[in-house]
Amino acid sequence: MAQVRETIELLTHILNENGCSKLKAEIFRLAKFDKDEAALVLWKMLFELLYYSKYGVIDEVTIRAFSELTTEELVVYVKQEFQNLGFLSKEFSHLPNDASSGSRELLLAFAWLLCKQNLVDKFMDNCSSPIEDSSLLNELERNKPASEGRSLALSTSLSPVQKVQQLQLLNGKLRNSLRRLYSLQREKAKLQHRVNECTQGASLTPDMPHLSSLEVHLLRHPQLMSKIMTLLEKDNVRLRHMQEWRDQEQVFWKWMESVLELKVKESPRNEETPMMYYNIGPDPVSRMNEAKRKLEEAILRYEAIIEQIEEMWETKRSEVSAEELDGLLDLLNMELSLQRSNLAMGSSDFFMLRDPTFVLNKKDKKKTNLPKHSERLPTALGPGDDMGMPAEISTEIAALESQMRLLETEVARKSQRYTFDLERLSVRVPGALLVQPASCV
Repeated sequence: MAQVRETIELLTHILNENGCSKLKAEIFRLAKFDKDEAALVLWKMLFELLYYSKYGVIDEVTIRAFSELTTEELVVYVKQEFQNLGFLSKEFSHLPNDASSGSRELLLAFAWLLCKQNLVDKFMDNCSSPIEDSSLLNELERNKPASEGRSLALSTSLSPVQKVQQLQLLNGKLRNSLRRLYSLQREKAKLQHRVNECTQGASLTPDMPHLSSLEVHLLRHPQLMSKIMTLLEKDNVRLRHMQEWRDQEQVFWKWMESVLELKVKESPRNEETPMMYYNIGPDPVSRMNEAKRKLEEAILRYEAIIEQIEEMWETKRSEVSAEELDGLLDLLNMELSLQRSNLAMGSSDFFMLRDPTFVLNKKDKKKTNLPKHSERLPTALGPGDDMGMPAEISTEIAALESQMRLLETEVARKSQRYTFDLERLSVRVPGALLVQPASCV
């Protein structure tokens, strides 16, 4: 038991050293037994850790936000952020918004956040050496009293012309400040380069061959070395505590298992609570429930009408009689036969109606149209004549073959379409059997 207390005290030291409010190990013991006096302290700690997981620091903004927010606003914000991170505990979402109870659930939520967000690793990553922090160069300027600037807000008593003139004045000042800032940045880069050149070869870190600006500043102001040493000692203490936590964290998680077992032992079995927390008032919830009830009533009222419509649709689909389907099949068969007959007759009539044309090979001869039965003419000529094979005959034959292929393609397409229509119609008639005609096979 003493080892558990030492581990929890070590965890509280780590939290306090990284910006959290002062926390004692006794709070964790009270939270294990669900004592109400530990609830508000744990709500504040969760709020600070959520801020740290988002922005990497716990600064004065966190303190000011905690002081300005009401207790209910703080609790609602923490619940919503935990839900966004994936913590969907129904007991946690059902905790009261006045932070009056629920310390055990808050302790379990803290353990989940500590493990899920790897907070100790983030604390360790932020432990950097103050030698690498250039913000210390402005330490003297921070100690000087800052001059209070004049308010630049537009007065409501000014006329529109005066407001435009004031805006022009502010625009000119802004442009002048930007030019000055740009010149200062260039001057800073030049001075930084000169410092790096002058200190080339002298280095305190292995990754830089020269001294940094902060190191040169400390050489010129030795009185700041004591402050740097203090910061280094604090970082060493923080790192040592986190290293000890790595060695002892199993004790903490074992203790958290006992907290969870105690919760399961004491929690009632038949408790019905919402699974998630929603920031909705009671009035919208009642209106939503009323709308849901009306919708269910409308569905039940129109369910019979929907069933009647479905029955009418099925009846209309089955109204095609067997006689009508047979007549339609006969018409389609007749159409297919007619199309095939026209195709066969058209291919033979083409040769009968069109007279062939013969052309002599000699260029000085004119084209002559011969009679219909002049295909015997080339046999009557002697072997010494110069009458060759006309070129237009092969052209006509190629055109006829192309037309035949197009007609055959069209017949096949229509046959396939009509067959599909017959199959679709035969499905609507119960017991119908589609038998293709012999011409389509």
